[in-house]
Amino acid sequence: MKLNDLFPRKYATGEDLAGKSVTLTISHLRLEKMIPTPGTAPVEKWVVFFKEAQKGIVLSKTLAFQISKAVGSEDTDDWVGKKVVLYPEPVNVAGYTRTAIRAKAA
Repeated sequence: MKLNDLFPRKYATGEDLAGKSVTLTISHLRLEKMIPTPGTAPVEKWVVFFKEAQKGIVLSKTLAFQISKAVGSEDTDDWVGKKVVLYPEPVNVAGYTRTAIRAKAA
């Protein structure tokens, strides 16, 4: 059994894309409280949700700017109903290679 099956994540990560691009329709954004590491104070972060997916994606600054460029608006109210292509991209985080989710125009 895979570790993701034993310990499912609440939000999607780059690994969930399994190396493939996917076109999704933005349904809404929501501010959610998260605890970055155990024992630290909760922080609020924006999460973007899609009609075709069960999990949302935590919105980083990079991803937010990519989505705004892909849909042609910096106003998140304009994003709802727009399609974007999400794709995995390897990135270096604190000396480790991780798979980030990136966005481009559909």
